[in-house]
Amino acid sequence: MNDYASDNTALVSRLQAALEKSSSYKTKTWWERYLKGAIAFRGVGIPEIRSILAVWRCENGVDSWSAIDQFALALRLFEEPIAEDKLAGILYLQNYLHNEVPWRESINQFGALFDRGFISDWNTCDWFCVRVLGPTIAANGPTCASAVAAWSTSPELWKARASVVGFVPVIETPDYHALVLHSSASLIRRNDRFAKTGVGWILRELSKHNPELVLAFVAEHLASFNTESIRNALKYSPESIRQKALQSLRAAHHQHTSDGTLRRR
Repeated sequence: MNDYASDNTALVSRLQAALEKSSSYKTKTWWERYLKGAIAFRGVGIPEIRSILAVWRCENGVDSWSAIDQFALALRLFEEPIAEDKLAGILYLQNYLHNEVPWRESINQFGALFDRGFISDWNTCDWFCVRVLGPTIAANGPTCASAVAAWSTSPELWKARASVVGFVPVIETPDYHALVLHSSASLIRRNDRFAKTGVGWILRELSKHNPELVLAFVAEHLASFNTESIRNALKYSPESIRQKALQSLRAAHHQHTSDGTLRRR
């Protein structure tokens, strides 16, 4: 394996220089405002990142490396604090290494990215889930899916979110529905906004294939939802059902608040 600390760091610096040359201050400021400062940007679009990555990979001979060495280099990009560097890592994994590394090793390493804080904003998390994690599940089936779903109890918010958002690309497969609902039950109880919005997103996608499952889940866990997540979960449901759920949610929250007030008296 190539020297992880020296060779890869030098290569990363070359990629960063190429990205910086294509950066736009206008794009940078737009994205940083949109994400409310959650992560810094250079100001480079996805098509440009993809093109720069392809040239950099060939010019530096990385395309001749073993899959495991390229995998280490792709993961190294996530250690950088700038969004486009992490996105380059995602695109590398998607475009050049899909299913090239045994899935157990991949999932372990992917989980470590979250544990080490290298994926810690919703943009990076969701891109990673849709471009890398979902396709990994699709290629490797139920055992791999169960390993990802187990992240739902992680104390790391973004890793827990990935346990449901990672299933967006494969949600049409009925075999995964029970796993998704089990993970969603864990996440919806968390107070974190992005845990709840992750549940709202996956339920919205699930409702395209099995709306009855979604309605049953919402009814069972109604008090744990917030308005944002329930609107998303029921986006494709009839307006009457959505409004009834929102009305019930407001009543449940009002009852919870009233009970709390009475206990404090």
